[in-house]
Amino acid sequence: MVAKPQHICYLVSHGFAARMLMQTNLLGLLRERNFEVSLVAPDALDPNLMSYCSNNGIQLIEYKPSGWIWKSHYMLYRMYFLEDIKSNPALYEKHYYETHLLNHRFWILKYLPYVLMCFYNLFRKIPILRKFYWTCEQQFLKSKQAIALIQKINPHLVIATYPVNPAEGILLYNAKKLQIKTSIHLLSWDNITCKGHFLALADYYLAWGPVMEQEFIEKYQIPKDRIYCCGVPHFDIHTQTKNQAVRTDILKSLQIDPDKPWIVFGMSSPRFAPREIDIVEYLAKKIKENAFGETMQLVIRPHPQNVKGWMADPEWIRRLESLKNHRILLFYPEMSESSLLWSMDQTDFQKLSTVLSGCTVCINSCSTLSMDALMVGKGNIAPMFDGYEKLNYWHSSRRLLDYTHIKKFVALGGSQVVTDFASLNSEILNFIYNPNYQLTQRNHCIEHEFAFEAPSATHTSLNAIEAIAFQTKNAVDEL
Repeated sequence: MVAKPQHICYLVSHGFAARMLMQTNLLGLLRERNFEVSLVAPDALDPNLMSYCSNNGIQLIEYKPSGWIWKSHYMLYRMYFLEDIKSNPALYEKHYYETHLLNHRFWILKYLPYVLMCFYNLFRKIPILRKFYWTCEQQFLKSKQAIALIQKINPHLVIATYPVNPAEGILLYNAKKLQIKTSIHLLSWDNITCKGHFLALADYYLAWGPVMEQEFIEKYQIPKDRIYCCGVPHFDIHTQTKNQAVRTDILKSLQIDPDKPWIVFGMSSPRFAPREIDIVEYLAKKIKENAFGETMQLVIRPHPQNVKGWMADPEWIRRLESLKNHRILLFYPEMSESSLLWSMDQTDFQKLSTVLSGCTVCINSCSTLSMDALMVGKGNIAPMFDGYEKLNYWHSSRRLLDYTHIKKFVALGGSQVVTDFASLNSEILNFIYNPNYQLTQRNHCIEHEFAFEAPSATHTSLNAIEAIAFQTKNAVDEL
């Protein structure tokens, strides 16, 4: 009798996780290794997910938690009880934003964080209260709806990509309660240090590299033998792009002249870099003045949050559109209509990789785009200043340098930080005159942030998932 194939269920609640799983066909390759694969997402009508799953024989399932608490501000407020927010600028910024910058519909929401800060101070003095709170929170994760869905799917392994999302946390928790093996395969490098405690933990973990591996150990005391360093599957696209001829067809479709040099400016959300638009306009002016050569082009890539969602800023888009000419080009992210946050068209990432692979340098305030640039062999300049102003620290992009993941990235040599227009100009010229500028430091950063065995991160991830799937039940229970 032929044994039934192992069934792997991936949980996806963010478009960047979908990108990680689909760009190099990770899920399709699992099917080729004789695994059954299902994908649980908040929108089963997402066009990218529908097309991909249909083409690869993957079951696409929609799930949204029904509890009232997950539709409230709970996921923001829980940090006051579980985190040391005053020692974590990324988390404290959320408190500052709620109390100083956000226009609340109801006045009580503006002052509630101050009350919660009193609880934070109490919980910090009495650590056992945090453990008690964590135990109580687990009760909220119990869900008959989730149990019924998991039993219907009947997977051997459940893998979450963003376990601070309620849907993923609930499914992960209930899968463990049903004695199903679980794993966490994070979608982004900031998830451990910037998003607060995961709602549920897992049996095994897939890390991008040594930095993330150490964060798992420090934050959650995960045994090292439960962590697999796999690299980033979709970054394999960058390796392929770097080693092949330049796709001039893609560049021309974006109005970029492939025979002339260009600088890429990857923008951040206005919340994190509120005066970045001034820096973009300054650079556009310098391009027109031929400060970096008579043929230099500027390719501006707005962040998805610039374009869509509650952080989108129509005024920024208007100002960007006014800059366009034959040497100043806008390269918008291609987003899908979906309730899956930041769902990107499948063709967008290859275009991004191509544009980065041919650029002189990338300018980006240390979002994941900085890592994209490194992996395609290009340097990055981080403009950590506020244009012509000097804003309050909690308003300013300067604070980003204190975010744990960015601080590590800069210390490892991943980006050249500039703090004014003069140093920005100087660093751009350094990369123009020497394409290998800071190359040793860049490679050092890559070794620590991303680690995988040949031939690719996708292959390493597949091997790790396969190894986890075939672990005996007793090995999991020993955790």
